Amino acid sequence: MRPTRRPRMLIVGDSTAMRAAIRDFVEATTPYKVCDAVDDGAPAIEKATEFRCDLVLLYLGTPLRDNVTVSLLRGNLPGVKIVGFSTLTAEVEEHASPATGFDAVLTNQDGLSNLVATLKASMPERPRE
Repeated sequence: MRPTRRPRMLIVGDSTAMRAAIRDFVEATTPYKVCDAVDDGAPAIEKATEFRCDLVLLYLGTPLRDNVTVSLLRGNLPGVKIVGFSTLTAEVEEHASPATGFDAVLTNQDGLSNLVATLKASMPERPRE
């Protein structure tokens, strides 16, 4: 019997320190394997497709406008879960509509426990092979 693959995740955000902290936290508290952490939308699309990610955690201030990045991710990886996050409540409210393509949108004030709950709720039943 083949072992079950851990679901794969990509972190996208412009702060190296933030990406590293989230990576460490996610890998310590969820079943996700963080495949990579990149600083903007263009490499995000490339890396998410290359690693066949199950989930992308996207900082809403990321270059290559968020809705373009989300649209291209959805085109390359149908069924990928996309969770947006921001420090600004106004950005979260702007992206909270299902029409934006995000599966969930969080603000830093939601806290890490809410991030973990959201990531676990977004886990695929069967990770991509």
